[in-house]
Amino acid sequence: MRAGRPRASVSQRKSSLPLLIRYPSRPGIIFATARDSAALRKNRNVTLTEHPVRLRIDSRISISQPADFILEAGHPVDPSRMFDPDVSPYCFDFDDRKLFCVATPAISGAVFFYQAQRQHARSVIKVPFDALPEATASPTLMYSIGRCGSTLLNKAFEAAGVHAVSEPDFYTQAAYRQPADPWLREVLGRAAQLLPYSVVKLRADCCYAPLLIAGAFHAPRVMFVLRDPVDWAASLRRLSQNTVDPDATATILRALLAALDPLTRHYAVRICYYEDFSNLKEGYVNDLLAWMGSGARVSQAQLAEVAGKDAQEGTTYARDAVKKVPDDPAFREAFRLAWSKLRPVELIDRLQLRLI
Repeated sequence: MRAGRPRASVSQRKSSLPLLIRYPSRPGIIFATARDSAALRKNRNVTLTEHPVRLRIDSRISISQPADFILEAGHPVDPSRMFDPDVSPYCFDFDDRKLFCVATPAISGAVFFYQAQRQHARSVIKVPFDALPEATASPTLMYSIGRCGSTLLNKAFEAAGVHAVSEPDFYTQAAYRQPADPWLREVLGRAAQLLPYSVVKLRADCCYAPLLIAGAFHAPRVMFVLRDPVDWAASLRRLSQNTVDPDATATILRALLAALDPLTRHYAVRICYYEDFSNLKEGYVNDLLAWMGSGARVSQAQLAEVAGKDAQEGTTYARDAVKKVPDDPAFREAFRLAWSKLRPVELIDRLQLRLI
């Protein structure tokens, strides 16, 4: 139970996309462990400290940062602590050049990983950047425009037995780091070794720094999930409880889509459309699993079980939270007009994007 709410710092940043609020590992991928980590052999003299959590911030959707917790005095712990199964990376303390990891009960499979970390953190382990393991593993990165079924697709991968994680927020925090530090790419890749998931679904905000994130790994596979723009905007409107502006929504979509340009110039991006997987057919999902290099496969019966549930149940994005907001044909038409003026035609033509 939360004991209260610490005072938020002036610099505390909420997502600029508030409306988007919105293991088997791959063959050949080896994640760092306490036994074989070069970082442990190399940095035995680096001190890690663990601090019990006294208070935590109440916000469910703000981008993770050190000010989210008020901590008790810490005590030194062995460097192997960062590899313990109850520990996962939460956010960066850029000023002190440390990674904040949190110790939690089992939260694998959480709808939004960063929210589960924030809610259930028992302690914070402060790991100096110099103690982090080398970046040896490369996950599949799932970028998206949000409100496009990416959480549903992530749940389908989980049903196949793939170790997939939804929205670890240290990626988002790095995407907003301005000016971008030249060492951040390396630190991001090293921090990710403490989160041994073979698929990482990113928050939509990560589209603001696509190459920073993908470039943190030696050989990532890159996905990008899209949806019909008008349906996407209507979903965003329902989530906002009818508070969005059509013109501003079109501007957000253009900014998110811009990430596809650099990504497709540097990586073989697998573009997925909500309209192609919303009914969760095993052929489509298994084809994606094969593209990832995973030997896992999923049956239609398993996918039917996933489809029968709300992928975002229990969160502020659940269907029940927006069911009282009726569709608005006038909003759809206004957005359609705004989008017709802002569509990135050159990008759409170059990639032969459907629906967009």
